[in-house]
Amino acid sequence: MRVVSLLRVEIRRLLLNRMTWFMSLLIISSPALGLTLYRPISSTAGSGYSTSISGTFIANPALAGAIAGAILLAVLTAMEFSRPARHRMNALTDAVISPFQGAVVRTISLLITAAVIQGLTLLAWLPFTLVQTGAIFQLDVYVSLYLAIMLPAMIFAVLMTASAYLLTYRMDLTLALFAFFALLSLTVWDENWLLRWINPSIYYVSDAFSTSRLLRYILWNRLLWGTILSSIWLLSCLSIRRYGKGLVRSATINVRKGYIPALSALLIVFGWMAYTGQPFLDHSKMELDSNSKRFLYSDEFVTISSIHVKAFPDFTRARQHGIAEYQLQNSSEKPQTIAFSINPGYSLSSASVNGNPAVFRDLHNDEENRKTIEVDIPGDKEIEVTLEYGGFPQEWNILALRQGLDSQISRDYLYLANQDFAPIPRDLIWGSDEPNPYYIEVDLPSGMTPVVFGTETAQSVGKSSDGSIRWSIETNGASVILYGGDYMSRQIDAAGIQVDFWHSAKHNVLMNAFDADDVIRQVFQYCTSKYGPLQFYKDNKMRIIEIGSAGGGYASQGASVMGEDSFSARGFQDMRKGAGGNEVLAHEIIHQWWGLGNMFAQDDSERSWSSEGLTVYTTYRLMKEQYGEAYARENYVDKWQAEVDDYYQNFYIRNPAFLDKLPKAYRTRMDNGVAQMKQYSEMPLKLLKAEQLVGGEQKMDDILHALFNREIDYASPFLTYQQFLDACGLTKEDLELG
Repeated sequence: MRVVSLLRVEIRRLLLNRMTWFMSLLIISSPALGLTLYRPISSTAGSGYSTSISGTFIANPALAGAIAGAILLAVLTAMEFSRPARHRMNALTDAVISPFQGAVVRTISLLITAAVIQGLTLLAWLPFTLVQTGAIFQLDVYVSLYLAIMLPAMIFAVLMTASAYLLTYRMDLTLALFAFFALLSLTVWDENWLLRWINPSIYYVSDAFSTSRLLRYILWNRLLWGTILSSIWLLSCLSIRRYGKGLVRSATINVRKGYIPALSALLIVFGWMAYTGQPFLDHSKMELDSNSKRFLYSDEFVTISSIHVKAFPDFTRARQHGIAEYQLQNSSEKPQTIAFSINPGYSLSSASVNGNPAVFRDLHNDEENRKTIEVDIPGDKEIEVTLEYGGFPQEWNILALRQGLDSQISRDYLYLANQDFAPIPRDLIWGSDEPNPYYIEVDLPSGMTPVVFGTETAQSVGKSSDGSIRWSIETNGASVILYGGDYMSRQIDAAGIQVDFWHSAKHNVLMNAFDADDVIRQVFQYCTSKYGPLQFYKDNKMRIIEIGSAGGGYASQGASVMGEDSFSARGFQDMRKGAGGNEVLAHEIIHQWWGLGNMFAQDDSERSWSSEGLTVYTTYRLMKEQYGEAYARENYVDKWQAEVDDYYQNFYIRNPAFLDKLPKAYRTRMDNGVAQMKQYSEMPLKLLKAEQLVGGEQKMDDILHALFNREIDYASPFLTYQQFLDACGLTKEDLELG
């Protein structure tokens, strides 16, 4: 009761302190910095800064608030702990309450203050966030991100600063130590997601799908630092000065409270376990061996004829569980060992062959986000291997700072690709030339629609006792990529094929507003007539799937995947891609030809040569055909020319000697702006000049048609600037802009 009474008095004193309210107002206002000055989430746009609406108006402000809140709470903590010494009241306060009780009460009071400030911040920013995010606003995402990002940073600042003061009893050294550890998080530890205590790494926050995995990994980071800093704070309590003695003598007295070092040691053990036992990333080698081969050989005696997987994802615990059956033929009629690739986070609970228990081995050889399971099979000619597996899907460790974009199991979104969905047979060949069937049965929550990477459609076959829906899908191949969400589809007949466009229902209003059906139809008809059909059609069908990711995509087997950033409200405002939302949508669909149909190296030495330049040029040509030359020139060519002129008239571009004298941050912004200008404005102008030099639009169309349909060298599959110049019979100098 003594501590509770003191705590009540201390909290009341803090609330009456003008400095507390001044700091609180600064912290409550600090998320505004994330709207302009501090935007740590990577931009997904090639032009200007753009990320998801949730990233822009929730995560960036929360990250800015975390840094500002931590710094200001650290200053307030140092001031409060040093207050008795600054006012020469140490002896008096130590006579009234024990120094240990005083430290505990001050720390808890400041932690409660941090929680109150966080609550006020949530209330203060709610109306603004609600207006800015509009229809995509989700209260749980708003509250969860702030509580996972900002509040722990302030709590950690209090614990760290209190610990530093109890060790040093000097305000200047305390703040210096805090600054040192804050800078470690912001600089040295910037590439280690677990060590970033003040600013967790966030690459993208989904608007249309799920933030569940992102929040899980942020909370794991917070758990780690919560245990470590609590342990350090407990140890620092042993250094509380007693009876006017120094650090060592006081620690000798305080250590008699045996529960303090014991509890501190226990917390350190928990922290070490959290660091070494994190479940989110695999343990693949960080160095990629380009000469290594995942499949070293083919078993000439064992073939596979079909796969049947029953999957039961646990959407509460974000874990996969399934039973996979493989029909094999063993022509050797001798015992063999076969192998399967599986996600490193999964394990086999059982394996059977023809109904009998089988011997299996987990090699724990994580490589490129998969490991090997070996199963011994007998000499029977017909073999049925049944594997029961499950676990938490781990992501590839080289993508540690991009977590939350790949494997997902949540009530809002499902994304399980290849070995994340079920074990993949290794070293086996199919038993016939015809595509062998892959049967899927999966239980999903009501309201979630499954979509497979391919042209096949899922069928609802029943309802489980828990209300989930059982879906059946028949596809083919050795592996499957399965998505699930609030998907809805649009069927569009274009250029002689059926295009199925699957997107989140949250984007339906946008798609209607920008006439998605007509835009897709126009793009497919135009690009097919000019450049030829895409290589990945299947049975005259094409499926475009929006997924909860950002940047890039992939295509094969009649399907193409695009990140949700291609279809976001903010993305449709990117004027470098088009003069309006429907033209930006056309730009994104044209990437099926320039970007997926033909790939471009990311590190091309010609900085202006990329998929963006050809896509912008093609968008211009499409709009010229639809709206006329005057419209296309005003909304495209004139804007390209204006941006290029502005660039070359820039003082620092004309006087590069002065550029090196600028601050690094400004040089970086200029460098990014140059890259965007070259891709979105300079290269389209060069393509327009090439069009004139080769003899007009038809000649240019013929050249691009030939390049698009060239025979691909898979050792070097990228379309290069030199290949384009050679096809045009031009040199780099010919396309220099005067």
